Amino acid sequence: MVALVFVVAIGAYSSPSYAATASQTVTVTVPEVISIVVPNVNFGSIAAGSEGTSPAFTVSNTGNVKIDLYVKADASAFTSPTATDTIPITGFNIFSNVTGNYQNITTSSLKIYDNMNKASQGAGTPTTWTTTLRLFVPPFTEDGTYTITNTYTAVKHNSPAP
Repeated sequence: MVALVFVVAIGAYSSPSYAATASQTVTVTVPEVISIVVPNVNFGSIAAGSEGTSPAFTVSNTGNVKIDLYVKADASAFTSPTATDTIPITGFNIFSNVTGNYQNITTSSLKIYDNMNKASQGAGTPTTWTTTLRLFVPPFTEDGTYTITNTYTAVKHNSPAP
């Protein structure tokens, strides 16, 4: 009698591995953009010896960070190209979000809004704030058109004042 013996080796050979995993960290930096829009303001006529309030105007935060907003007058008085008088800024005020009252504008930076939200993500709709100015014109001020320039400065919320 003849016996046939077959030997089958199962699992004796390993096939190569074609799968592995690895982790990857991906980063991106979005730079801060501080951007505001402030319109010009025209009080119209204010009689000498009187106080007037400007039309309401809107300040817009069009940047991507929360801001604190400051204002300062670039001179100590309103001037006119045709009149010899000036209108001092001692009677020049802005309604402030910080205090909820009018505050005197000076030639130093004055914080007028604390923690204004950023523009909305995606649509970019700016955050807006509406305010007014007040101005006292001294008695017997010469007729004419008087102007001054204000500088508005936005800084990232809780950053040092300008």
